[in-house]
Amino acid sequence: MTNAKFVVSLDFELFWGVSDRQTVAGYGRNVLGEWEAIPRMLALFYRHGLRVTWATVGMVMCRDYKHWRDIRPRVLPLYRANISPYCMDSLVKENAGLFFARPLVERILATGGQELATHTYSHFYCSEAGATPDQLAADLACAGLVAADMGANVRSAVLPRNQIVEKFLAVLPAAGIEVYRGNAQHWLYRNGDAVVGGLAGRVARFADACLPLSGSRTVREQRKDGLINVPASLFLYPWSARHRTLSALRLHRVKQGMTSAAQTGGVFHLWWHPHNFGVNLKENLAMLEAVLRHYQLLADLYGMRTHCLGDFSPSADPAFRAGSRTALDPAKRVLS
Repeated sequence: MTNAKFVVSLDFELFWGVSDRQTVAGYGRNVLGEWEAIPRMLALFYRHGLRVTWATVGMVMCRDYKHWRDIRPRVLPLYRANISPYCMDSLVKENAGLFFARPLVERILATGGQELATHTYSHFYCSEAGATPDQLAADLACAGLVAADMGANVRSAVLPRNQIVEKFLAVLPAAGIEVYRGNAQHWLYRNGDAVVGGLAGRVARFADACLPLSGSRTVREQRKDGLINVPASLFLYPWSARHRTLSALRLHRVKQGMTSAAQTGGVFHLWWHPHNFGVNLKENLAMLEAVLRHYQLLADLYGMRTHCLGDFSPSADPAFRAGSRTALDPAKRVLS
């Protein structure tokens, strides 16, 4: 038996995370689809006993437009207005279902084994010109308050667009963050959303999701300056009609990486966004179930265990780390 770990982290951001790149007309259906996709994913995770980190944008937890307007960090980000959520007043007011989902967060908190982490309060961009550590500190303070209002104590973080900048990491411990999702050191991934080589680099990433160009993608947790970094392994590409012929290759690639980690005692860290499952839900859930069944096979063969990010924290409750199946089955719950 090995000490292998299977980690899943989700970037739960609704339209806050895509507002600078997508339109409501073009992508709103994907985001609205999260209202069905998330309960279905939770049911699958619960059924397979999987511990999952839900890195959630704090603004998602606001009750409504007024609540959102009432909450502001003491220092606002000073980057470009077209990417700042504080400059989207009318869009937010007119499309509440795309921006606020407190009932879904309640559902996550009510499901055994699920961890609420932070994706910052405002989907904060550490690599954007004008961003400062002081702004991030104020943002995370706000995120902590809105999570505490829901009864959650957040100790893990996923920085938006995987923008890992050293001077910003120094802010995390003061905000109570002990664990974060870092980037793999392979040249394709080390800079987060900024891909080396431009279009050629993005094509290489796309190909790497089908074939092991960058290796098995087994990772190990890293400890530095009071923080634990659990690097990402692979992004789980959603099913699409356009790329349906690649689905089997992508699934095999993920299983291959999981198997390698299980055999060598490493970590395999899979991530995606719930809005990736907002359309083509049937096909995406079938793909996810295949991944979870493979995890169960590896657990039986090699002793691989499911971990959320918080389980890597030295302050994690051993009972919590061991897992609990006592929460109400999400399949039997109805959203209010």
